[in-house]
Amino acid sequence: MIVTRGWLEEFIKLDDVTDEQLYMIFNRIGLEVDSIHKHDFDKNVVVGRVLHCQKHPNADKLNLCSVDVGEDEPLQIVCGASNVVNAEYVAVAKVGATLPGDFHIKPAKLRGVDSFGMICSAKEIGLPDIGKGIMILDDSIGELIVGKPLREYSDLADTVIELELTANRGDCLSIRGVARDLSASLNRELKRHEHQKKKYQQTGIGRELEVHTQGDIPVKLLYTLLKLKEAEVPFIMALRLGFVGKESNNGIISASIDYSIHATGVILRAYDVARLKDSNGKISINILQESKGVVKVFCDNKELSCVGVYQNSEYMVDHDITDVLVEASYIDPELLVDAVSKNRLKTDSLYYNSSRGSEPELNIGIEYFESSCDCAGECRFANAPLSVENRVEPKIISVETEHLNSIIGKEVSRSTIHTILKRLGFGINRSGTPGRFGAVVPSWRHDISNIYDIAEEILRIVGIDNIEPKPLELIEKNRLNDTTKAYRAKRDIRQRAVSAGFYEAITYAFSDRKKQSRYGYGETDANVELINPIVEELNTMRRTLLINLLDSVSRNISYGKKRVPLFEIGMVFDKERNESEKIAFVWSGDAKDAQVSNQGKPKKIDFVEFIEKIGNVIGDFELRNWNPGNELLHPYQSAKIYKDGKEIGFCGKLHPKAQEDFDIDTTMVCEISLESIMPKHNIASSISNYQGVYKDLSLLIDKETEYSDIRAVLKDANIPLLKKFFPIDIYSDDSLGDKMSLTLRFYLLSEKSTLSDKQIEQSMSDILKLLQDRVGAILR
Repeated sequence: MIVTRGWLEEFIKLDDVTDEQLYMIFNRIGLEVDSIHKHDFDKNVVVGRVLHCQKHPNADKLNLCSVDVGEDEPLQIVCGASNVVNAEYVAVAKVGATLPGDFHIKPAKLRGVDSFGMICSAKEIGLPDIGKGIMILDDSIGELIVGKPLREYSDLADTVIELELTANRGDCLSIRGVARDLSASLNRELKRHEHQKKKYQQTGIGRELEVHTQGDIPVKLLYTLLKLKEAEVPFIMALRLGFVGKESNNGIISASIDYSIHATGVILRAYDVARLKDSNGKISINILQESKGVVKVFCDNKELSCVGVYQNSEYMVDHDITDVLVEASYIDPELLVDAVSKNRLKTDSLYYNSSRGSEPELNIGIEYFESSCDCAGECRFANAPLSVENRVEPKIISVETEHLNSIIGKEVSRSTIHTILKRLGFGINRSGTPGRFGAVVPSWRHDISNIYDIAEEILRIVGIDNIEPKPLELIEKNRLNDTTKAYRAKRDIRQRAVSAGFYEAITYAFSDRKKQSRYGYGETDANVELINPIVEELNTMRRTLLINLLDSVSRNISYGKKRVPLFEIGMVFDKERNESEKIAFVWSGDAKDAQVSNQGKPKKIDFVEFIEKIGNVIGDFELRNWNPGNELLHPYQSAKIYKDGKEIGFCGKLHPKAQEDFDIDTTMVCEISLESIMPKHNIASSISNYQGVYKDLSLLIDKETEYSDIRAVLKDANIPLLKKFFPIDIYSDDSLGDKMSLTLRFYLLSEKSTLSDKQIEQSMSDILKLLQDRVGAILR
């Protein structure tokens, strides 16, 4: 959940609370802060006013603008954004300003015209990317004063806070919900968002809309009508939606819906009125419960939505629609989740909020939506919404103050307990018994079911740090340890393997001793050998994953499979039973399934294609020639695998004899140390702002020369502009004698400037000379 300080202040007073204090409060009350970022700007980034704008004399896509920034003379600024012609108030980075990325604003000459500053987009000053072109300001962030630094506008220089919520805290999936928790912690009032409606004519909803229900409906619904014209998304709305990762370019209605849902937590949906009206210009809504928890909304027998689950896209409001029917809804999340699971319903994005517990005070959401639209343009609202509500008796938990305090571990006064619960939205029923009261659970806290849940609410507001230590101390452990990191890394490797076309296999940690010896893996020492194997065929600990995987391949082939790609992550054991974790890959038979593109005759897997698939799983690596000297791998199509200069495993084609033993088709295998491919800490390096170039070099080299020798020479070379290289062609015939042709492609890049022809020629000359001296290469 993402909140901003400025947005929170619509619901709670925070002017005397610093960002650091806010950070501590959130963590103390159980809303763990994942990240917190204060947006700030250079003092030379100011409000500017575009006085006039004309086409650049030497460039069709540039505009020449005169911009008032509060100085003696307007600034002449060249701007390439097309929307500058419609702009009045903009953000201007004056000469001397420094923008994110250490970008310094200096006087410049663009296509022969002087430019003194820069009209900025939101992204260029470190704000979210909220639209194409420059950022056009309006008074939704306050009075726009030419020359005033943007850092002085609190809604721009806002603090963005991302909170990690537990699954039971759906009540905090809104700005108001988070503010409600803060009101309890800070012991101050939760403000109701107030907006003085503009005096546009209201519309009588009863003339256009009627709502009918059939039977008991376990939901709350609220309907209103809105007519909107000459409206644009206010800048503050677009900015805040950008802060929370939502788009604002789908029209004012869609933006206001998203804005209001995030602000209030009320589930809102908008429908195109033109598609709902009958021939008499009326909208007739029918609501019924098809099965327990499945409540559907119809208009003239056309399904509009399933409450809390989805909306029919046919009736959604698109970019240009401004005559809308707005629906606010609430359904008990426990009832909803069970219904969706049993009926296997397809859900949309708002189901996440509904299933965790949305805001049931629907009027708050409708009012906030209306105020958002009212700020955007000329609006006509219904004079009063139509409601559908099935009253549900609230849950009441009997609380004995003494018992509650014994759970908390601290004497908390009854008045403090009552105040905290009221701030959190609980009701208090007085009891005739001293020291006892009834806590009325608000409908948005469906997770509260007993006195221990009440104690947790009191404890997190009081603060566990304020509880005196006792002999028994409960400490929350950090769940993000090395074990969880390793689990996630293995999960990612598995997912990459599956995406590369492999299926995961799980085989026994035991294997056949004779098979292992036959293929060169030796035997386990007698003093640590298995005494009582489960079956004779599994009479030793496996020394490799490949034997069992090949047995699995053989079984699949016998079932009629033409293509068997498998992988496994598991432990292997050396002769002394010391274990190490490996990942193995096997691909047998066809490279692809039979299909139209290959006329039902796919080619067999080959070494090159297999290696590409391994690379998709483990990343970059190097192959070096290797003769395994056993009967498992082919002597001329096998290689050692190196990563970061270290040997990590091997790969190759299955030996013809082994292929015959297992009775399988063409097969490729690979086994790698899992630890060697687990993610490690990487040191970030700068990225050049300049364009690189690719250059090819065709050489004649001795046939005996291995590419690994050439690679080693180039790796050790001190050629600053050489960033990477790779072979793209190899060729030989009788006319070349004992030579062969090798074409290499080099990527040259400078960190400081655009490459000149002289720099490129010098680098390529240095490379050629180095290869001539070290490996006897000559230019072809």
